Amino acid sequence: MISLFTSLVLQAATSQRAAASVLKIVACHVPGLERVPCANSGRLWLMRLGLYELTRAKVKADDWVWMMDHTVQLGPWKCLVIVGVRLSAWNSQRAPLKHEDLTLFNLTPMERSTGEAVAEQLQATIQQAEIVPVAVLSDEGAELKTGMALLQQKCPETGRVSHLHDVKHKVATLLKKELHNDETWQSFVTRTNRTKLQVTLTSLAFLVPPSLKNKARYMNLDTLVNWGSRALAFLDEPRDFPGQPIDRDKLDQKLGWLRAYREPLTGWGELLEVGKAAVAYVRAEGYHAGAVERLEETLTPLARTPASLRLKTGLLTFVAGQSQRLPEGQHLPGSTEVLESLLGKYKRIQGAHSKGGMTGALLNIGATLLEKTPAVIKKALATVHVHHVTQWLRDKLGLTIPAQQALALRQNKNVPQIQTNF
Repeated sequence: MISLFTSLVLQAATSQRAAASVLKIVACHVPGLERVPCANSGRLWLMRLGLYELTRAKVKADDWVWMMDHTVQLGPWKCLVIVGVRLSAWNSQRAPLKHEDLTLFNLTPMERSTGEAVAEQLQATIQQAEIVPVAVLSDEGAELKTGMALLQQKCPETGRVSHLHDVKHKVATLLKKELHNDETWQSFVTRTNRTKLQVTLTSLAFLVPPSLKNKARYMNLDTLVNWGSRALAFLDEPRDFPGQPIDRDKLDQKLGWLRAYREPLTGWGELLEVGKAAVAYVRAEGYHAGAVERLEETLTPLARTPASLRLKTGLLTFVAGQSQRLPEGQHLPGSTEVLESLLGKYKRIQGAHSKGGMTGALLNIGATLLEKTPAVIKKALATVHVHHVTQWLRDKLGLTIPAQQALALRQNKNVPQIQTNF
């Protein structure tokens, strides 16, 4: 039952309330299934499983690679997340990592995230787990870089630990360098935003352009460029829908401006292809002594324009720097996409239950990674009780934003109430 509830929440993307309702609906169809959990029971199961994953003893080995990142939500708080993967496991399949390949080492909410605070948590994790990783992989966030540098200065045993950077974030940085001051790109973004307003409530709504994210927008350019290319192709050869002809005059009026961007769209598409190929290579093969030569073979046929050639050069320089100290034959992961995906899953669950701000749903990160066989679930719940979760929440989060909202905005019985007739 516990495994089924957690699977509905973590794998089928249902909310905790929906998972409880689903179990209630199917109970009458399953012989012997008489008792089903409420949403709060399931929520506590998830938090207990997550805390068990966080606090359980980790395998002592000399081939751990850690990944770290911050997750940010409403309020000043950030949460430092450190997960690990064994090189022996990754090298045996040499493929993009999955959630089940990861182990949770640290989950620390911070009201002020500084380099010093990150270094302190890294040192505490090393001491508690009694493990010194081969490398730590992160994006190029300032506090993460500073924290790793401080750790290497303070702890002699970590001097050999490499600090590697995620290739996808580097691609985004180089794309920003190419496009941020490009007037043609900026005008294209402006025109797509204007077009979105103009066609959303019209018969051309099927051609509404996507929106760029406010944060990390240079990691998500492909959706906008792909839309531009496909919309331009439809503009060149419009096709009527069954029983619904296309108003070609309106189509030309609203999207005819795309024709002026035919050549730039081709160039931007080439840039994205180069970046995509680099990410795909590093995601599968990681950083290693021969990475630059292999990556150059992959990128050379793709890069033809001056901008894509600059991107190719920048990526080769970056990969060379990440791989320069690695011994022959050693491959280290170069992508934190699996961690980004894990944090995205947490935010989905968190968003469904908190109206913003960090809550005990943080422990769902650990619940996602834990191997949820009946034996492991039984051991986890026998080890971690509700009062352990309560204490962890009190120590790590204190009074959460949802709790502050409830205290600040709840109805005060001493204030005269205004009666309404609607």
